[in-house]
Amino acid sequence: MNLRDLLFNKYLHPGKSKEKFSRYLPPNPVIIEAGAHIGSDTIEMSKKWPQGIIHAFEPIPEIYDKLVNNTRKYKNIVTYPMALSNQTGNGEIFVSSGKSDGSSSLLTPKEHIDEHPDVKFKKKIQIKTTTLDRWADENNINTIDFAWLDMQGNELAALKSGENILRTVKAIYTEVFHKELYSGAPLYQEVRSWLESRGFHVVREEMDWAS
Repeated sequence: MNLRDLLFNKYLHPGKSKEKFSRYLPPNPVIIEAGAHIGSDTIEMSKKWPQGIIHAFEPIPEIYDKLVNNTRKYKNIVTYPMALSNQTGNGEIFVSSGKSDGSSSLLTPKEHIDEHPDVKFKKKIQIKTTTLDRWADENNINTIDFAWLDMQGNELAALKSGENILRTVKAIYTEVFHKELYSGAPLYQEVRSWLESRGFHVVREEMDWAS
């Protein structure tokens, strides 16, 4: 099996066990996590692959502070107060509140408002953004083994910004929508088709939510 040819699709709520990824990755993987939130999955991956390194991105300042605090004792976690995107510089993000503070997105909320009325988007803030290839170049990252993406509809844009480094990726675990929860968010088939055109294929799907 060509280890590059892997695509994991995550539908809003990921399975918490990372055991299924081990056979596809080296014992010391380089991992990027976009949408790290307060670090729950970050810490789990840190423990699962203590010889690896996790590069965790979280753009919301108050949540980023919690991420830093929660992961401070883990030496193999590096945090970044920014979002991966299709451009480098600044962006405007819709900040979620109410039942979920983990639904913030660079894209305008659309069907999410009706599907999850207990999640509010009352403010927008300016954040720093970078592309995957630009980040890799600036940090002398030559290889990424595993990409864990939870970006509320902006996953494909981020992947497209990393055509060079994407050639080294062995596995991707990403959120994909069946409904346009955020304006312009690509749906499942578009994301799948683009990744398949880059040599990936689906090996597992988790559809805990209809959207």
